[in-house]
Amino acid sequence: MLTIKDIAKQLGVSVSTVSRALNNHPDIREETKQEVLEAMKRFNYTPNALARSLIQRKSNTVGLMIPDITDPFFSAMAHDVEEVLSENGYQVVYVNTSRRPDKEKRFLTSVMERKMDGIIVTPDFLDDEAIELLQRLNIPVVFLRRRPPETLNMPFVDVNHYEGTCRAMDYLFSLGHRQIGFIGMPRYSFTGQERYRGYIDSLKKQGLTPDPQGISWNGRTIECGYNAMGRLMEQLPAMTAVFAANDLLGIGALEYTAKNKIAVPAQISIIGFDNLEVTDLHWIKLTTVAQPRKEMGRKAAELLMQMMSDNMLTADSITLETQLIVRNTCSSITQQSASKE
Repeated sequence: MLTIKDIAKQLGVSVSTVSRALNNHPDIREETKQEVLEAMKRFNYTPNALARSLIQRKSNTVGLMIPDITDPFFSAMAHDVEEVLSENGYQVVYVNTSRRPDKEKRFLTSVMERKMDGIIVTPDFLDDEAIELLQRLNIPVVFLRRRPPETLNMPFVDVNHYEGTCRAMDYLFSLGHRQIGFIGMPRYSFTGQERYRGYIDSLKKQGLTPDPQGISWNGRTIECGYNAMGRLMEQLPAMTAVFAANDLLGIGALEYTAKNKIAVPAQISIIGFDNLEVTDLHWIKLTTVAQPRKEMGRKAAELLMQMMSDNMLTADSITLETQLIVRNTCSSITQQSASKE
């Protein structure tokens, strides 16, 4: 197999000259670089990536931890992360953890073994062992759609889930709703807790006491939303609106109402969070809170590249704004009352 030595011999230059030309070293003349590149093409020579990474002390490889690749929210963000990084010469190594702590820890261990230059992570579980693994990496780490614990001085890219929820609740209040149910994500989820906190605080600001019968913690899927909506309808029959902590839960709630011939929004209003593409389909048209998913993915990739370029292990975090998207699943109390007459 052809080596750098063979290329150097053919050109009548030193091995170090060829090596510096391949790595675009500034002290090599442009003519020499072009001669080396032409020789590479002529002899169909491909530099050994592993050997070059040892010389440069970088692998041009970035790890991307995704909690659930089947979730359209994370797959959309991952697409933009990879677009930005690949355009800048980085290879992205994916791992789908399926929200399992053992897979998250195996990924963090493999990062050290593969000598990755940096990673973008969206962990679901951060126990002491996982935190210790992150601290030992000694490479740039960016949290995406997650917040690191205070013991980790690492930046994040996220939105303000609390304010986004308050915005959604204020919209329901403006329509006259006071009996508002809540369909929550898993209790351990930081995102779910922030959206629940926004729901509770919004009620209290209106002088309303949260009703435990109007709160259903479940999961993240359409099926979870369907089951939770059924429980809420039984437990809080006076309910006129529902805040679903993510769009899939909201679509599950819509599925329940459709199957049980409960008109939306004529009999009950439903609002979600995320603005997944599916929510804009004409038979769904879910009112929701939009997160700039593409921008989040791009910002995370750009932040990581900046950290890798400047050889930094920390940087300023980025918090992006949400936006209320009004569609067809919410109406006023007056309109709901009129439909019952």
